[in-house]
Amino acid sequence: MLVVAIDRESLATIGPWPWPRDRIAALLDRLGGAAAIATDILFEGPDRAAPAVLARRLADALPDAEAAALRQRAAGLPDHDQALAAAIAARPVTLGFLLAPEATAPPAAPGGFALLGEAEGLAPLSAPGAVTALPALVAAAPGHGAASLEGGRVRAVPLVVRAGGEWRPGLVLEALRLALGGSTPLLDGTAPALRLGPAVLPLDGTLAVRLHPGPPLPSVSAAALLAGRVPPAAIERHIVLLGGTAPELGALRETGFAPLLPGICIQAEALAQALTLWLPRRPAWLPGVEVAVAALAGLAGAAAGAALPPLALAGLGLVALVAVPAGVLALLSATMLLADPLLPLAALLAGAGASALAAFVATRASRARLVARFAQSLPPDLVARIAREPGLVRIGGEARRMSFVFTDIAGFTGLVERSGPAALIALLDAYIAGAAEIIARHGGTLDKVVGDALHVMFGAPLDQPGHERHAVACGIALAKYGEDFARRHAADGFGITRVGIATGVAIVGDVGGGRVLDYTAHGDAVNLAARLEQANKIFGTTVLLDAETAAAQPGQGFRQLGRLAARGRAAAVDVYAPWDPPPEARAAWDEGLAALEAGDAPAARAAFTRVVALLPEDAPTRFQLDRLDRGFSSISVDQRGAE
Repeated sequence: MLVVAIDRESLATIGPWPWPRDRIAALLDRLGGAAAIATDILFEGPDRAAPAVLARRLADALPDAEAAALRQRAAGLPDHDQALAAAIAARPVTLGFLLAPEATAPPAAPGGFALLGEAEGLAPLSAPGAVTALPALVAAAPGHGAASLEGGRVRAVPLVVRAGGEWRPGLVLEALRLALGGSTPLLDGTAPALRLGPAVLPLDGTLAVRLHPGPPLPSVSAAALLAGRVPPAAIERHIVLLGGTAPELGALRETGFAPLLPGICIQAEALAQALTLWLPRRPAWLPGVEVAVAALAGLAGAAAGAALPPLALAGLGLVALVAVPAGVLALLSATMLLADPLLPLAALLAGAGASALAAFVATRASRARLVARFAQSLPPDLVARIAREPGLVRIGGEARRMSFVFTDIAGFTGLVERSGPAALIALLDAYIAGAAEIIARHGGTLDKVVGDALHVMFGAPLDQPGHERHAVACGIALAKYGEDFARRHAADGFGITRVGIATGVAIVGDVGGGRVLDYTAHGDAVNLAARLEQANKIFGTTVLLDAETAAAQPGQGFRQLGRLAARGRAAAVDVYAPWDPPPEARAAWDEGLAALEAGDAPAARAAFTRVVALLPEDAPTRFQLDRLDRGFSSISVDQRGAE
């Protein structure tokens, strides 16, 4: 099969459309050896560019004597329509006609057409009449077929139409008829199917080829054909379709697989499918089967929606979105039956959705009752978790890697002794309210408020990637907030906030029974955070964190202060504090700490002295110099003793 395209190259080379019909005749002469030739060009009326026609038109405008002489000479001038008729008659050419709303006599059918059986249930493309080519051209053509396409988006190409009350072949069917030897098409209205000699084309009631995207079709330019650049082997024994593809010709239509496709290319797609018997069809009984399958799918979806959890139901929906269309494609490939995947798929999803919605409403009501029961006795985070998991009334313990922030207010005991109850509670309420906002902003869970101390968890009850960074950011923010709050309430004797941060595996869950359930954490990291908060007094800092927390922080925003032998712990831990000094100060500090690690007290003193020269108010450096003055020359600091 080959498409000869009247494309932009052809218009630029030969001239604008319409061409003189002797050019079309020349094109047909170049197509010698083709098995069949079909064109959707409607050669309606005489060729106005032919010399004979031009002479006769000019004679109509002259006086009678001159007009008679010119008409006599016109008889001897070339007539393009005669040339085209001769070229058509010499080859297996099918001319196209178009269906029309005006009632006309049925178009010619050179090959005849026979209907076997009843026509009930057949619904081909139909119209009261047709527009045909110049009668002389139609009379010369061995084939005559409908080139009309359905309105709107083209999804099918008719093989058979009804024109003027008569059955007539489409352009594709006529091209096939001529290529197979010219036998009369037989339409079996019962099957339905079309027979062309030994070939049988199974169809449905539309008697059309339902289009399906296929590989690119071979095509040559009409200009290249006229110039002799197309080898005869490309034409020999092929079915050739001749038509316009240039946008200027206005023959572009929207299809289901291409936004704009020339009409002749649409006919070629249908011909390619017919040649390979790729003819999807929808028999009259198929819609009933689809309704039955959809009903079963809806029942299955409802059962799945009631039985499956939401995640599994969503997975089932995704599988259905792939499996149902895949099954329809498999059915099409095996039987050419074109089933509609939307109806059963919609029924399945609607049934599952309705059932899941009913289950959701029931679960929501149960959850609301559960929340109402425990809202007054449980922390909000725990209530929210139980609400998300209605099956849990008591949350069991679980091991999680978490980060903990402990805070304490310096001099709070003295503040309690000096303040009246109302003033103290008001001041503490204001402080805790601001701190709680900071904790919430950084994604922490306020575990406990014990007097002036706040216990904060990161990484529970929900997973929290990067909880170490969140904990450090929260701790630094709390320390800055505490410093500002203390400055604003210095007259009340309110002290700064000290913060300890630690990371590790802890056991977290609810503790207690009945109305005293408390969701909290237990483990070494919890105790270490409390010890680090207290160790701020030793180092003169406001924020301390352990090595595991520091290791999860990007950049160089921390310094190691030493190795702390904390109360209640057998092994010492490296402790760190936030620090952003000048590079010279950091280098000197690292040198001093390395000297302490090596037990070199003079080198350590010299390095820490350089730090103090750069940062006179740096409390950790002064602490190290003081330890050296008292005879300590180790990186280890004992919290359990009285250093």
